[in-house]
Amino acid sequence: MNPRPLLAALAALIFSCPSLAEDGYDLWLKYRGENATVGAAAPGIPSEIVLPGETTGPEVLDTARGELMRGLVRVTGNEIPEVREPTRDGALVIGTPQGSRVVASLSLPLEALGPEGYLIRSIAIDGKKSTVIAAKTDVGVLYGVFHFLRMVQTHQPQTNLDIASQPRTKVRLLNHWDNLDQHVERG
Repeated sequence: MNPRPLLAALAALIFSCPSLAEDGYDLWLKYRGENATVGAAAPGIPSEIVLPGETTGPEVLDTARGELMRGLVRVTGNEIPEVREPTRDGALVIGTPQGSRVVASLSLPLEALGPEGYLIRSIAIDGKKSTVIAAKTDVGVLYGVFHFLRMVQTHQPQTNLDIASQPRTKVRLLNHWDNLDQHVERG
């Protein structure tokens, strides 16, 4: 038996299939939807997103909002409603004291966190169980949103939270040198 026709057919099949390889574009922000069947009713998934009215840098907070909505939609399969004030248990409040009346009313200890630090805390607001992602600046809120999404995606509990984080270095850097084909570029 001549194996060449079989090998040629196998090679044609392999090379004609579309590539499903990771392109690296999303980096750690893949937001896989393995939870999509449980939807927004899953524990820890916000019932609503409370957004601020004013921002100190609208493009940064818009990025945080967009990333939060994109991540939650991909993970849950459902859109989460956006509101200006918490109306029910499970609200997720994001913002700075300067831009959000709700965050300002909470008197959170944000000064010690610096300009890029953030606080993620479980808290009751007007008797409603809520989670707040707050920072002194919109950049801090963005980092807090990324932390929260990582917790959702890795199935970490989002109850009784009291997370305070601030960078240990002045410059945050993402090392993009390694290529997907395992080839490493340096300099």
